[in-house]
Amino acid sequence: MIEQAWNSLLQFVSQFVIPDWGGLILLLPVFIAIVVILILARLVYAYATIGPKRIRPARRKPLPPPDVHMPGPTFAPILAGIGAFFLFFGLVAGGIWILVGIVILVLTLLYWGREALVDYDHVAETPPVPVVVEHGEPPPGVHIPGPTFRPFLVSIGVGLLFLGLVFGGWLLALGIAVTIVTLLGWLNDARKEYRHTVEADTTGHMENEPAPAWPKKLLWSVAILLVVAVVLNEGWFPPRAASGEEPGASPAPSAAPPGGITIIAKDVKFNVTSITAPADEPFTITFENQDAGTPHDVDILDGSGAKVFDGKDFPGVATRDYDVPPLKAGTYKFECSIHPALMSGDLTAGP
Repeated sequence: MIEQAWNSLLQFVSQFVIPDWGGLILLLPVFIAIVVILILARLVYAYATIGPKRIRPARRKPLPPPDVHMPGPTFAPILAGIGAFFLFFGLVAGGIWILVGIVILVLTLLYWGREALVDYDHVAETPPVPVVVEHGEPPPGVHIPGPTFRPFLVSIGVGLLFLGLVFGGWLLALGIAVTIVTLLGWLNDARKEYRHTVEADTTGHMENEPAPAWPKKLLWSVAILLVVAVVLNEGWFPPRAASGEEPGASPAPSAAPPGGITIIAKDVKFNVTSITAPADEPFTITFENQDAGTPHDVDILDGSGAKVFDGKDFPGVATRDYDVPPLKAGTYKFECSIHPALMSGDLTAGP
């Protein structure tokens, strides 16, 4: 039993020592679920131990002064997070989950818009507030959260994450890292806000955090790491070399078997967009995936969009032979099921 557990641990660690980006992408929902479970466990523990440790004066409830409207709490950000989770899960696992994520996000935005309209109705008839040129701290009972760069930074991280899901490799790792670092910083900001809220139980006034400085170091770091990720993904450094070839030389296409077809995937595109295959007899497709760490495959669809051949995907650099069953004479479409918008072509079956 111990040996089996040890072998399982070594197999799991090998995913990071010798990255299999296709396997890591499939594990992405697991990593996100672990982070969510840890955060929820921390919140449950915090609320379970939030009770007073000693007798103290009664809490003073902060009340907004007259003519000041404070919008109420909302569940919309939580629902948007759930929708985004299902959308990411669908991008990895496929199936109906992408549609589920999109539906949840659309319904959340409609719900959020309705809340905004209701909130607007409360202030629509309010007389205009005089223009204030200079102002100091908010009055007692009013807490105004300070400005933050977190939404912009997390948008950059999510954008890199989407690029990583398409191109794989180090772009995916960079997107995950930027998103996690930004979310951890956002949690730290929330912790500071909570600390001030606890202090306001006694003082009745919540102090505001100072305005943040521009995150120049973080933005420069992300820009440099993005350049490094692109260089590593493209194999510019260190140069890719096939065995027996000079460094930097492109691997020579392997010869297709008799009656076979060769398709090469490089830079997330096929080298051909039109191929011809024999009708009513089996044939072989030799598929070369030259994109290191990025999974590709070749599927064949008929005129109605139904899949008539499903080639198993695999990460590059590698070559596999697909044995395709006989196809009736006609026109078909071949594509990479992982990147169908970027990698597709026409297949003609005939004499």
